[in-house]
Amino acid sequence: MSDIERVGAVMVHPIGDALGNLLWPGSLPMEHLSLLGGAIATVTARGYFASAFPEGDGLCFQRADSAAYDPEAALADFASAFPFLALEGLDGQTPASVLARLAADRTVTCTYVVPVEGLKLDAAFSLGKTRFHAPVNGDDIALADHAWARLCSVPGADVTPGWAPDGRAPDATKLLAYALIERTIEVPLSALHEASASHDGQSILLRLLMEDADQALDLLRFDLCRFSRLHYLPAKPGWLGEFALAWVEPEGPGSRARLLAGKPYVLRVSNTWLGLEVDAGFHAMGIALAEIITDNTDEDEVTLALKGALRAWNRSLYLVELEASFLHLIYAVDALCAPGQLKGTRHRLWITAYASRGSAEDFGERFDEFSRHYEIRNQIVHEGASFASLGLEGEAHCDFMLGILRACLMTFVREGFASFEEASQFAFARLVSADLSAITAAGKIAVPLTTDKPFARHMNL
Repeated sequence: MSDIERVGAVMVHPIGDALGNLLWPGSLPMEHLSLLGGAIATVTARGYFASAFPEGDGLCFQRADSAAYDPEAALADFASAFPFLALEGLDGQTPASVLARLAADRTVTCTYVVPVEGLKLDAAFSLGKTRFHAPVNGDDIALADHAWARLCSVPGADVTPGWAPDGRAPDATKLLAYALIERTIEVPLSALHEASASHDGQSILLRLLMEDADQALDLLRFDLCRFSRLHYLPAKPGWLGEFALAWVEPEGPGSRARLLAGKPYVLRVSNTWLGLEVDAGFHAMGIALAEIITDNTDEDEVTLALKGALRAWNRSLYLVELEASFLHLIYAVDALCAPGQLKGTRHRLWITAYASRGSAEDFGERFDEFSRHYEIRNQIVHEGASFASLGLEGEAHCDFMLGILRACLMTFVREGFASFEEASQFAFARLVSADLSAITAAGKIAVPLTTDKPFARHMNL
């Protein structure tokens, strides 16, 4: 037994007519399950009744003889009978909070759905590992045909012609009135137990699911959302009015599906004036980004940089101040393109090499426009200016920076850079190419870039 790692467990003593419980986080490893029957037989021989839960995450027990129940003796009896468990008492805590601590760094696979207000779908479709579900409307999308019809708790709804839920529907049924995002992800087992510990404890798990769903929604927003049409933004996934909702179904024994509800964030932006209409035939770009970015579990520097760039694109749309959105996008461009210590004209040339994908036809005009917008950035950062004080339309300038970030991101995707070193070699090769040399010279760099000291330092020449 000494070579088997013990699993943490907590004993909840019987109170009155209520049975006691022995609980552990999740399910037991196979080597422990093979010992469970013998351990139950041992405590049965010591005068206890004990029965394992069918879910596999604990057992119930009580004294089966006439002896008085002694908590300390019971703890000792079970500890010796279950040597594969590191057993402890509650000590004033809730069972769920103890299980959350005992879960440590274990994870569990969960399938979840969250609703999205202001996302208008006419059919279900998939983008990578994400499934988007249209709401039940009682017409072309009947409850019986919906993949999540099991969420409905209204008797007879599945056989009632034209039945459709609304925002007043009970429990998880109301989710079916909205577009749903479905994903399967790994979540900390501790978060599942925290969600059972208290109402506030649900916030941890809600945030995890809502953030993951929001990243999946990036696949749609990337092509369809702009600052010039902010009234077509969908809401952040999960929020229905003042509360956030999510249905989560953990996999494996010891797991129970449940509806999460709460207010996991104090501050949020809600703009669902018109909402986003999405044709189920929209696929190509979303599928590509799903494979390369959203569903990619690699943690190399380029993949992480692309994830950050796509997140920045979409977060910028929900910032309240347009100046904040503008700066957020510029910082995201720098983070992706890694200009390092290049400043002024050299910085603008470096970014434009990615934004133009090295195209001589596109380079000159894009360089001039990016340089002009960067001067606006400097006025906002160094002089406290605003778009209004500068007499500028902030939405248009934010859309320009969206275009720069999009172009840079797509260069990374299409070129398939394996590292930042490879990306840098691409950018520098384009800048020193014959078809761009005249343009870079017009950028007020007097010497060829191959002999320019700042570029030499940047490229380690």
